[in-house]
Amino acid sequence: MSALDYPFEPRDFGVPVPVAQGVEWIRLPLPFRPGHVNVYRLAGDDAPFVVDGGLADAETTRCWEAQGEAPRRLLVTHFHPDHIGQAARLESGGATVHVPAPELAHARGLHELPGERLQATLAAFFKANGVALPPEGFGLGNGYRRSVPELPREAEPLQRGALPFAGEWTISFASGHSPAHALVFRAGPPTLAAGDILLPEISPNISVWPDAPEADPLGDYLQALRELRELPEDTLVLPAHGRPYRGLRRRVDMLVAHHDKRLDILRSAVIGQAVAAADVIPRLFRPGLKSSSIPFALGEALAHLNRLWHAGELERGRDDDGVWRYTER
Repeated sequence: MSALDYPFEPRDFGVPVPVAQGVEWIRLPLPFRPGHVNVYRLAGDDAPFVVDGGLADAETTRCWEAQGEAPRRLLVTHFHPDHIGQAARLESGGATVHVPAPELAHARGLHELPGERLQATLAAFFKANGVALPPEGFGLGNGYRRSVPELPREAEPLQRGALPFAGEWTISFASGHSPAHALVFRAGPPTLAAGDILLPEISPNISVWPDAPEADPLGDYLQALRELRELPEDTLVLPAHGRPYRGLRRRVDMLVAHHDKRLDILRSAVIGQAVAAADVIPRLFRPGLKSSSIPFALGEALAHLNRLWHAGELERGRDDDGVWRYTER
């Protein structure tokens, strides 16, 4: 399959790079892989607005302070810490924050969850899917609250359709990676701020989590990809990680093929036997996963098993130990 077209090279953290009419790309640092998150300054009706704010840490704050004037509006695509982390600080500096309502509700629910309850919920989730709890557990307290010490207080919910403060830009939503990830698009020249939905080099994490163990996030994500494939092939895609690129339909096809391959692996795994998510993690991921990666690996395994279950290819039930197992229909 043809490689994607990368027309722009990255610069130092915090340095704006013009990539299209009314569009600037700004890389911000992350202390974990992939080492950066992209935010974008887009032209609005009366002033530019920013898509995503970066992590709530000192290095990211210094990058924003170096920009000079604070943004008047911040549009947060979803609740993950590297996207919403700076929202409260930018709000306190005068920015109006806009977030999809389901994303903000999810962020608040996580933020308010007592650490002990969170750890107990994860432990039960592991046990129900046949995964041994890491010897060191998951750390102490509420990790989300540590990453996002404060959420915006008066965020305005985003609605599908035209942005009232930037009429040429429109909003749609994609589920799967998060409850209602915002996508920001304009038709001419075609440009899509895609957040984590269309990353150029990796697939976004698509997981089942303890609050919705019967969900089908992979089905939601694949449907979002089918809809995005209708956009023009020459759309400039502005991803949250990696470089801006062209080749939207090629990238959609790559991502669909990636998940199809994983579904085929699991179709083979269940032949003649009942499997738990724990059994298929080694088939999907390399050995030696860090403890911090195990919840995401479990979530991804369940997302693919649940996709086959929802499609009617598998049956799902508990064994005598209370572990969820999947079998051929």
